[in-house]
Amino acid sequence: MQVSGKDYQLLSDALVSAFDFNSLDAMLQFGLGERADRIVGRGADIDAAVFQIINEYNRRDQVEKLVRAARIYNPTNGQLYQVAQSLGWATQVSTHIGDKEAPVAPDGLEKLVRRRVLQLPAKETRDQMMRVEGQMCIVERKIGEGRGQALGSGFLIGPDTVLTNYHVVRQYLSGSQAQNLQVRFDASPSKGREREAGDGVVFAVEDIPANRPYTKGDALNVDGAPADDELDFAILLLAEDAGSAQVGGIIGGGQEQVQRGWIKMPDPDPAFEPGDPLIIYQYPCGRELMMAIDTEAVVETAWEGRRLRYRNNTEPGSSGSPVFDMRWNLVALHHAGAQTDDPAGYDPCSSFGEDDPERALAEFNQGIPIANIHAYIKSKKLDYLLGE
Repeated sequence: MQVSGKDYQLLSDALVSAFDFNSLDAMLQFGLGERADRIVGRGADIDAAVFQIINEYNRRDQVEKLVRAARIYNPTNGQLYQVAQSLGWATQVSTHIGDKEAPVAPDGLEKLVRRRVLQLPAKETRDQMMRVEGQMCIVERKIGEGRGQALGSGFLIGPDTVLTNYHVVRQYLSGSQAQNLQVRFDASPSKGREREAGDGVVFAVEDIPANRPYTKGDALNVDGAPADDELDFAILLLAEDAGSAQVGGIIGGGQEQVQRGWIKMPDPDPAFEPGDPLIIYQYPCGRELMMAIDTEAVVETAWEGRRLRYRNNTEPGSSGSPVFDMRWNLVALHHAGAQTDDPAGYDPCSSFGEDDPERALAEFNQGIPIANIHAYIKSKKLDYLLGE
């Protein structure tokens, strides 16, 4: 892909804001195997250097590689993030307000909420989006060295632990089957479920030390209320410490070494009221990272608080996604939704719901309140799995 016009100017301004000449040269060497002096004329200042580098990568039709390398080297630069988002190489955002749905322009985040909803400063929102983006992953079945097939979404809840749905990994719970799984961070947008080696950063799964099944009644609960411990969650233990690793992988000499970190369990437990806004991050069928904001999201808490129902649009294959309130507190684990062709109301990227193919579609999207999952983890003295 090439850039021109407004996108060219945005990229030029972002690179100038993110690098001086020395760090630009280092980014090219570490991220792309290039040397700036092979592209840039002698005596060029940073503006001229950036101009020549963009022109060169435009000529090669490799601007995406340039943007991705720049973001890995300087992952906290908001202008680079805005460029990537504008070009479809970062989290794509959609909003739902009542019955209206629309994509959100990169510079339109601060306009998302109505007066009665907590106002979100654009910079703080973008900073938080960048943090969560680095903590989200695709849960995959290994299909070769570094290659994988998406099963669902997941997110870090500790240095080496990922939370996802039970139904996403239920076929890998026995014996050493968990070692057939892996998780992929920093993945580029893709049209399919399969990923090649070298796309993003992959960590092997070592074990599944905690899990609880779903109930046959989910998502419509036609067979009665779920039991207290039917929580449809699984915690994946990684073979390495992903949360303390650098976003984008270690490429050496980064201008700012940024650790992924992880999403913490809220304290105190979050409360919900009908009409409250929610944010959902998702990797639908492993294709690309998306964020759905609904400023009138919460429909109800069902079955004495055992399920949370909401209006946010979730793409098929989004099981295992985190649900946040507008203060970015983790409030639920998404596990079922109506936006699917699966007759059971579950996403087609996993085997959840296939036991009852005649069930009608759900009329809402649904998650497990994170307070319930947290309470179960504490009751079983599994707190050591959390990065608290």
